[in-house]
Amino acid sequence: MAEGRSFIKWAGGKTRYAAQLVAAAPAFTGRYWEPFMGSAAVFFELRPAKAVLSDANPELVACFQAVAADPEAVMARLDAIPNTPEQFELVRRQDPAQLGAVERAARVIYLNKTAFRGLWRVNRHGGFNVPYGAYDRPYYRRETLLEASRALAGVDVRLCDFAVALREAAAGDWVFLDPPYLPEGGFADFKRYTAGQFRDADHERLAAEMHDASDRGVLLTMTNSDTEATRRIYTGFRATRMATRRDINLRAAARASFDLVLTNY
Repeated sequence: MAEGRSFIKWAGGKTRYAAQLVAAAPAFTGRYWEPFMGSAAVFFELRPAKAVLSDANPELVACFQAVAADPEAVMARLDAIPNTPEQFELVRRQDPAQLGAVERAARVIYLNKTAFRGLWRVNRHGGFNVPYGAYDRPYYRRETLLEASRALAGVDVRLCDFAVALREAAAGDWVFLDPPYLPEGGFADFKRYTAGQFRDADHERLAAEMHDASDRGVLLTMTNSDTEATRRIYTGFRATRMATRRDINLRAAARASFDLVLTNY
């Protein structure tokens, strides 16, 4: 069954832990929010009746919007793009602002499936700068992408800062937050998904917005790195540890780790 799966993989995404996170979800009565959308793994696992998905990455948001609107056209465009180093360079260098909605979405999926380790990393000018991965695998699975499109029907998919979403969330809503993690050192470089990056000051700002939302009765869950900095910045929330793997880490022995799951319930 394709149900419950995203059509892309995202570094730091929660596909492997989506069922565990959904099982621990609060009994919410309002809308579901995911302000750091990524692959939206928890959304696809939960399949809520009312949801708002958002991200600060314009290409990711445009991709989700196009898959929701016209998955057949997105698949047809992907079918026309060869998986070669030369084609990868051409697609990588495309200016998304000059592309139509379908081609823009196909570019995101193509790069997600062909770039090294599926990373999405951009420079300060917003240019995609991950090298070719030389993977021999399909860009999509038809039923997975079609099921994702059905799940996204009627969902509000937005390009916005996390603060906008948190300020709009109301009492009884559940907000799941999966921001770029505070660094643990070594390979932990998950800040460059957008040209603006995500820095310590953004974590401080996120914590303040979370406290404001919590005071209004919004239910909150956040995943982040298990570090002293995380516990300090997000003080006031209940913290539990969740065993994880860091597949991005090239050294197998370093892949076992823990995330923090912070909640206000």
